[in-house]
Amino acid sequence: MTMLGAPQLPDRSLTPRVVTASASGPDSDRILVFGDAVFAPDEPLHSAARTMAETLAARSGRGADVTAVPWSSWSGQSLVSAGSGIHVANYDVVVVCLSGSVVHSRTTNSAVVSAVEEALVLVDQLRPQLLPTTEIVLTLAHKEGQTALVTALQQARQDLIVLGVDTDVTTSVPSLFLEVTHLLLEQQRARAGSPQWLRSTPQPVQHRYDAIRRMGIVDAPADAALDRMVQDMTELFHTRGAAITFLPAGRQWSAASLWFPRGTGALQDSFCRSTVLRSGPTVIGDAWDRNRPQVARRGRIRFYAGHPLEDLDGTRVGAVCVFDPSPRGEDAVELDLLRDFAVLARNALYRR
Repeated sequence: MTMLGAPQLPDRSLTPRVVTASASGPDSDRILVFGDAVFAPDEPLHSAARTMAETLAARSGRGADVTAVPWSSWSGQSLVSAGSGIHVANYDVVVVCLSGSVVHSRTTNSAVVSAVEEALVLVDQLRPQLLPTTEIVLTLAHKEGQTALVTALQQARQDLIVLGVDTDVTTSVPSLFLEVTHLLLEQQRARAGSPQWLRSTPQPVQHRYDAIRRMGIVDAPADAALDRMVQDMTELFHTRGAAITFLPAGRQWSAASLWFPRGTGALQDSFCRSTVLRSGPTVIGDAWDRNRPQVARRGRIRFYAGHPLEDLDGTRVGAVCVFDPSPRGEDAVELDLLRDFAVLARNALYRR
């Protein structure tokens, strides 16, 4: 399984210092983490998110996207403020960490209870922004003797999962946390109206427009890293053309392209405007096939394969795609590789 990096968010977009890491695989799970109690002590945030994504993907056989937000209730900052600019409704599981620095600074059990109650208030403030089916996990960093507190919280709050994390033995992502999160995701996917099901539906177009504006990519000069990427795509997929596209209001912008020129293109000629409507890949073996009237013939392109290009919180802003004047079998496309290029393109954009 190929690991795809965890870019740091630049100042122009979303909350400073937020990072997202992705692991290869189809139909990705999306996890949002506030705080650090589920990460190894002293591990850099980008590395910790990458480790979690890789471990979750290995368990599920699917891809994984983990967004990590630096936060501590000790600071007095609300979750809503810490996640400002993040579309939290895009996530399947939201993890809120009450870290050891908060818990262990309280010298009495009642003080610890007070700290947890404060965190629960913050969780309840965030809840209206989430989907009804989003799972919330509250992790409490604790030491021996505080297990009764974890048990009491589990009994008191049936609407979320409360886990205790023993900070004395944590060297990586806690196994209990991974097991519980994996189980929650499996159960969640079996329910109607799950976040995973909703990802197959169009997102609000204004979210896309706002995200593209924050990225500052449209009408920008050519980027050497993106140019190399489309060259690699044509070589690996054996196609004549490839592109990295964005869909701002009223047009398509190709930030990098082969066979067709980069720059502005007409929406009516765009396959990518269909790709951006759903979370998974779009593959068209032969756009000229008269037995597929739902696919409009668009110029010289007969074969097209595209994967949505997302920003760090999963808002779909465009697509990475390969295309060719000759038709080919739809099952011949390596879809995981196509997603990998979408993640690599995202990472390159946030490192600009």
